Amino acid sequence: MTSLDTDHTSNPISSLETACDLLVDTQRRTILQYLSDQETDIAAVDELAAHVHAEIEAVPNPNHARIALVHTHVPKLVDTGVIEYDQHDEIVQYQDEPLLEAILAVAATYDA
Repeated sequence: MTSLDTDHTSNPISSLETACDLLVDTQRRTILQYLSDQETDIAAVDELAAHVHAEIEAVPNPNHARIALVHTHVPKLVDTGVIEYDQHDEIVQYQDEPLLEAILAVAATYDA
Protein backbone atom coordinates (compact mmCIF):
# COMPACT_ATOMS: atom_id res chain seq x y z
CA MET A 1 0.00 0.00 0.00
CA THR A 2 1.37 3.39 -0.95
CA SER A 3 0.70 5.78 1.88
CA LEU A 4 0.86 9.53 2.04
CA ASP A 5 2.95 9.38 5.19
CA THR A 6 4.38 6.29 6.84
CA ASP A 7 6.52 7.96 9.49
CA HIS A 8 3.77 7.79 12.11
CA THR A 9 2.53 4.21 11.70
CA SER A 10 4.89 2.80 14.30
CA ASN A 11 4.12 5.56 16.82
CA PRO A 12 0.80 5.01 18.55
CA ILE A 13 -1.14 8.03 19.70
CA SER A 14 0.07 8.71 23.21
CA SER A 15 -1.45 12.12 23.76
CA LEU A 16 -4.96 12.47 25.09
CA GLU A 17 -5.05 15.91 23.47
CA THR A 18 -4.30 14.44 20.02
CA ALA A 19 -6.90 11.71 20.47
CA CYS A 20 -9.55 14.20 21.56
CA ASP A 21 -8.68 16.54 18.68
CA LEU A 22 -9.31 13.69 16.24
CA LEU A 23 -12.52 12.59 17.90
CA VAL A 24 -14.11 16.00 18.42
CA ASP A 25 -15.30 15.95 14.80
CA THR A 26 -18.43 13.84 14.25
CA GLN A 27 -17.38 12.66 10.80
CA ARG A 28 -13.94 11.53 11.98
CA ARG A 29 -15.49 9.85 15.01
CA THR A 30 -17.93 8.03 12.71
CA ILE A 31 -15.11 6.97 10.37
CA LEU A 32 -12.93 5.71 13.21
CA GLN A 33 -15.80 3.86 14.87
CA TYR A 34 -16.59 2.18 11.56
CA LEU A 35 -12.97 1.18 10.96
CA SER A 36 -12.48 -0.14 14.48
CA ASP A 37 -15.73 -2.17 14.31
CA GLN A 38 -14.92 -3.90 11.00
CA GLU A 39 -13.32 -7.33 10.76
CA THR A 40 -10.85 -5.87 8.27
CA ASP A 41 -8.83 -2.72 8.79
CA ILE A 42 -9.09 -1.69 5.13
CA ALA A 43 -11.88 0.36 3.56
CA ALA A 44 -12.47 2.29 0.35
CA VAL A 45 -13.07 6.03 0.57
CA ASP A 46 -16.44 5.58 -1.18
CA GLU A 47 -17.44 2.97 1.42
CA LEU A 48 -16.56 5.39 4.23
CA ALA A 49 -18.40 8.24 2.49
CA ALA A 50 -21.55 6.14 2.16
CA HIS A 51 -21.33 5.20 5.84
CA VAL A 52 -20.84 8.81 6.96
CA HIS A 53 -23.83 9.90 4.87
CA ALA A 54 -25.98 7.11 6.32
CA GLU A 55 -24.99 7.86 9.92
CA ILE A 56 -24.89 11.66 10.02
CA GLU A 57 -28.10 13.44 9.15
CA ALA A 58 -26.32 16.75 8.45
CA VAL A 59 -24.32 15.21 5.58
CA PRO A 60 -26.59 15.74 2.56
CA ASN A 61 -25.16 13.03 0.27
CA PRO A 62 -22.25 10.59 -0.09
CA ASN A 63 -20.41 12.92 -2.48
CA HIS A 64 -20.41 15.68 0.12
CA ALA A 65 -19.00 13.21 2.66
CA ARG A 66 -16.41 12.02 0.14
CA ILE A 67 -15.12 15.54 -0.49
CA ALA A 68 -14.75 16.17 3.25
CA LEU A 69 -13.00 12.82 3.67
CA VAL A 70 -10.46 13.34 0.91
CA HIS A 71 -9.69 16.98 1.63
CA THR A 72 -9.98 17.17 5.42
CA HIS A 73 -10.43 14.02 7.45
CA VAL A 74 -8.17 11.50 5.69
CA PRO A 75 -5.18 13.89 5.63
CA LYS A 76 -5.63 14.65 9.34
CA LEU A 77 -5.84 10.94 10.19
CA VAL A 78 -2.77 10.23 8.03
CA ASP A 79 -0.81 13.03 9.71
CA THR A 80 -1.40 11.49 13.12
CA GLY A 81 -0.62 7.95 11.94
CA VAL A 82 -4.10 6.57 12.56
CA ILE A 83 -4.50 5.48 8.95
CA GLU A 84 -2.43 4.92 5.86
CA TYR A 85 -3.91 6.10 2.57
CA ASP A 86 -3.36 4.79 -0.93
CA GLN A 87 -4.27 7.76 -3.13
CA HIS A 88 -4.27 5.77 -6.35
CA ASP A 89 -6.76 3.14 -5.17
CA GLU A 90 -8.46 5.44 -2.64
CA ILE A 91 -8.12 2.87 0.12
CA VAL A 92 -7.46 3.56 3.78
CA GLN A 93 -5.89 1.15 6.22
CA TYR A 94 -6.64 1.67 9.89
CA GLN A 95 -3.81 1.35 12.40
CA ASP A 96 -5.16 -0.02 15.68
CA GLU A 97 -5.06 2.72 18.28
CA PRO A 98 -5.97 1.54 21.81
CA LEU A 99 -6.38 5.07 23.22
CA LEU A 100 -8.75 6.11 20.42
CA GLU A 101 -10.73 2.91 20.73
CA ALA A 102 -11.13 3.37 24.49
CA ILE A 103 -12.42 6.91 24.00
CA LEU A 104 -14.68 5.77 21.15
CA ALA A 105 -16.22 3.14 23.42
CA VAL A 106 -17.11 5.80 25.97
CA ALA A 107 -18.30 8.25 23.29
CA ALA A 108 -20.58 5.58 21.78
CA THR A 109 -22.62 5.48 24.98
CA TYR A 110 -23.30 9.21 24.67
CA ASP A 111 -23.83 9.37 20.88
CA ALA A 112 -26.64 6.82 20.99
